[in-house]
Amino acid sequence: MKIWIPMLILFVASLTLIVWDGIHNDNVFEYLEKESEHIYSSLLTDDISNENIQNKIHNLSNYWTKEMDMLSISISRKDMQSISDYLQYLYASTINNNQEDAITYSRLLLYNVQGVRESSGISGLNIL
Repeated sequence: MKIWIPMLILFVASLTLIVWDGIHNDNVFEYLEKESEHIYSSLLTDDISNENIQNKIHNLSNYWTKEMDMLSISISRKDMQSISDYLQYLYASTINNNQEDAITYSRLLLYNVQGVRESSGISGLNIL
């Protein structure tokens, strides 16, 4: 009987960590997808020199840098590298004031965010 109590505590702690990590990952990727989609649609209609778009890109880059360490608990850094790369390319296109590159990289960023979210999220296919 004494062995069951520590095993139960360990099980509950593990289950809590898994559930918290899944919810956190879903929230982060939901925000990234929403912001990436907004940036992409804004770049299709507005110029890259728009201060609001540049601020959104810079804020998204800062958010991703902050959250990436926490996400690496359950997602390989190798899988998240493409998001980091395209986000930095997008950031550089704001510095270079290059509209075409910004549109391209914002679309690639959105595509990669959706892909990583789908592959790391909680779904029936991932459970199999």
